[in-house]
Amino acid sequence: MKKIPYGLADYKRVIEEDFYFVDKTHFIEKLENLNESYLLFLRPRRFGKSLFLAVLEAYYDRYYAKDFELLFGDTYIGKNQTPLKNSFHILRFDFSGIDSSDVENSFRKYLLSRLENFIYKYSLKVQLNENPIILFNDIFKYLQENNLELYILIDEYDNFANKLLLQNKDSYLDIVSKTALFKQFFTTLKTATSGNDSPLKRMFITGVTPMTMYDVTSGFNIGSNISLRKDFNDMVGFTQSEVDELLKYYNVDVDKSLLKEWYNNYIFSQKLPQPIYNTDMILYFINQYRVNENTIPSEMIDINVRSDYSKLRNIIYTNKRLNGNFDTLRTLIAGESVSLNNLIQDFSALNLEDESNFKSLMFYLGLVTIKDKTFDLNLQIPNETVKRIDIDFLKDTLKVENVFTLRVAHLEEHLKNFALEGNIEIFNFLANQIEENSSIRDYIYKEQHIKAMYIAYLSLVPYYIIKSEAELQKGFADILIKPFNNDYIKYFGLLEFKYIKREETPTPQKIEQLKTEATEQLNRYENDTLVTQYSNKGITLKKVILIFHGWELVVCEEI
Repeated sequence: MKKIPYGLADYKRVIEEDFYFVDKTHFIEKLENLNESYLLFLRPRRFGKSLFLAVLEAYYDRYYAKDFELLFGDTYIGKNQTPLKNSFHILRFDFSGIDSSDVENSFRKYLLSRLENFIYKYSLKVQLNENPIILFNDIFKYLQENNLELYILIDEYDNFANKLLLQNKDSYLDIVSKTALFKQFFTTLKTATSGNDSPLKRMFITGVTPMTMYDVTSGFNIGSNISLRKDFNDMVGFTQSEVDELLKYYNVDVDKSLLKEWYNNYIFSQKLPQPIYNTDMILYFINQYRVNENTIPSEMIDINVRSDYSKLRNIIYTNKRLNGNFDTLRTLIAGESVSLNNLIQDFSALNLEDESNFKSLMFYLGLVTIKDKTFDLNLQIPNETVKRIDIDFLKDTLKVENVFTLRVAHLEEHLKNFALEGNIEIFNFLANQIEENSSIRDYIYKEQHIKAMYIAYLSLVPYYIIKSEAELQKGFADILIKPFNNDYIKYFGLLEFKYIKREETPTPQKIEQLKTEATEQLNRYENDTLVTQYSNKGITLKKVILIFHGWELVVCEEI
């Protein structure tokens, strides 16, 4: 049986050491047939961009011509070879290893290392130079004089820049300034794409966001950003059919809806709404499933995925106060979508307080995905993994800024009592915590913010999945508390939230009216198959009405 290529981005090793390979090589043909030669391709981290870049390198590099049959004989492109196979000198960069604490020096050493390696690899008669920009230009000159063609590959072009942005905005400004080596590098690339007989024939750059490219080049004005084109929607990541084949090969016998819920639903083109799975997440699950003797892993989220988003707090916290971006995050966690006219493809990292820029940034990071296109473009959280990452993000920010601190041990005990005994005191407990933490009240000025708080903190315990705005019986349930991967759970829940504005008086008549509405909705929702699948297994449903007057809970009642 083939080995699982979890975390592997070396294509030659994948083939030689018999790892499972999802054949995406038909995209090589598509890329080669484009009118454009200098391309930028953006995707969230851990979608397989680095492996795809390694495939391009192996296919186009003259150095690997002798190994072509070994590397590509069983692939689509091996059976449908293009005119340009193995015809380039390949100069590949990977910026993920640049030291963000000493960028200028680390970047200079890295460039020199890669350029010198390129000279030795192809036995070029180019004099070494301690200035990487001079050496870069000397290589271009040599290739041009000898009629040699160059293909440049750049992986994770914005990796260390993003780290700098989140650590210190001034340091980020330094690397995108006119005198910085990073800026000079991209200026050199731009120069190499112009003029007659330039040796730089093709370029393929991967990254996560367009921000850094905008800040160093005022937009990718030396080529084309193909990230949102429908033809390349699934160039990385896995389609449903590819996941089905993986599951079949490794004999993974699980409900596919589980994997869809946790890892699927990334849509990168509004013109082709085909959902994509995160590559890393699926391979992580299959690996853990097999390690755990064919059982669902207790931790569904790869720790490496969590760490990718651990330092995003700075973009929702400015001038010592949570900004409007925090409001967007809470709206999403509450299960609602957010809208903007169109995704912004060129924006500065220095202007993230602009709402459209921030929402677009969340899309590029994979924290939201395309829901649909009506008058505006609507975005939503793609899956349970990202929702929990967003929740950690919200929770940690509230705690660090001394806005809201919750006794997690007490929360876990209350939720355990709900799971085993059906005790609904957990919902009073959360309301009491909000009342005790007076600072949080300044941030509860929309009804959905209360629900977002409940979703965030109920999700801290791993044996439930908290579904918000689940479509049930032609309606949308506020919260469905559904069991997950625990055979001892005896109760699950449906919650319906009703609100009375703070400036209104919570009269008995108003409260009774809201209770009647909530009762009718809950009774209707309980007949949906998404709910009855658990009640049919003998798990008891608790239907709970929560009525708030502003941030104060006035009714917590089971029906």
